[in-house]
Amino acid sequence: MTTRVVQWATGPVGGAALREIIDRPELELVGVFAYSAAKFGVDAGALVDRPATGVSVTGDRSEILDLAADVVVHAASKAYGDGNTDDIVALLESGKSVITTTSYNHLPTFGPQACARITRACRAAGVRFHAAGEHPGFVFERLAASLTTLSQRVDRITVQEFVDCSGISERRMLVDLMGMGKHPDEITVESPMFRAVSAQYEQALAATADVLGLTVDAVVPSIETETRAEDVSVACGRLPAGTVVGQKLTWTALRRGEPVLVAEEFWSATGPGPDWPAARPGEFLVRVRVDGAPRLNLDLSIGNEPVAGLSCSAGQMAVAMTAVRAIPDVLRAPPGVVVAPVFGAYRWRD
Repeated sequence: MTTRVVQWATGPVGGAALREIIDRPELELVGVFAYSAAKFGVDAGALVDRPATGVSVTGDRSEILDLAADVVVHAASKAYGDGNTDDIVALLESGKSVITTTSYNHLPTFGPQACARITRACRAAGVRFHAAGEHPGFVFERLAASLTTLSQRVDRITVQEFVDCSGISERRMLVDLMGMGKHPDEITVESPMFRAVSAQYEQALAATADVLGLTVDAVVPSIETETRAEDVSVACGRLPAGTVVGQKLTWTALRRGEPVLVAEEFWSATGPGPDWPAARPGEFLVRVRVDGAPRLNLDLSIGNEPVAGLSCSAGQMAVAMTAVRAIPDVLRAPPGVVVAPVFGAYRWRD
C-alpha cells in the first residue's frame, strides 16, 4: 500500500523533496502546491527533471485541502512567518499529517499560540505533526545529544556550523532572511531578521535541553558582522561594497550563570574565512564539541555542490531528506506532535 503525499512549496528544499517523492515507489504523489504563478499548471515532474507524473502544480490552497492524502511535506520558506502556521493548521484540520522543514522544532519556544493551535488540530483530526530539518532539527537535538551516550559527565555542548553562502540561489533566503547584503547597522540582535533566525536556534537549544533533562535559565544571543570594500558576486546577484558578507551568530544557553549549550553559526558569502576549520571546496562543516568526561569532538562535512536537475545545493537536499525519510516513522506514531527519539543520552542532574 502506498502513502499518498502532497508536496507543499517547490523551492530548493521543496524541489529536492518532490523529486525524492516521485522516485520512491512506496510514495504516491497526489498534489503539489507552489507560490510562483509561473509554475501553476506545470506537471510536477517537469520541475525536477523527471518524467510526467500526471500531477499538476497548483496555487489554490483549497484544492490541496480537499485532496485525499496521508501526509504533506511542508517546505515553505521561513520568510513567510505566521502564514506558515495558518497553512499548517489548515492542512492538519483537513485530515493530513504534516512534516515541515520550516522551523517548528520546539513548539513551546516557537510560540504558545502556535503550539496550542497545532496541538489542538492534531488532536481534533487524529493526525501527526513533525518538524524535520538539518539544523535545527538534527545536528543539536539528535546528533550532539546522541554523542552524550558516551559521556560520564557533560559540562557544555557546543555546535558550530560553517556555511559558505555564496551558492544560495534564492535572493529572498540570502538577503531577506539571512541578512547578507544589508548594512551592518541593520544586523543586530534586535533586528527582525535576526529575531527570525534566532527563533530557529533557540528552539534547537530548548529541544536539546528537553532531551538531556536540562533546565535552562536564559539564552543570550550575539552577532558579529564582516564587510568588504568591494562588491561581492554571489549566485543570486551582487552584494554591494560595505554591506554584510559574513556573520558569526551565537546563542548561549545558561544554567546557574554558566554556559551549557552553545550554538554558533559562521556564514560567509566570500568563501571560508581564515579561522575556519579546513574543508574541501563545495562543502560546509558542522563541528560538535562535548566538554566533560571524556571530551568529545566530531567534525561532519556535508557536500554543498549543486545538484544536477534541481535548483538546490546538496546541503539543501540534505534538509529535504530529513522530511521525506521521516514519513513512515511519523505516520506510525500516535496522533499529535512527533519528536524523534534519542536513545541513551546523558541526563543532566539538578
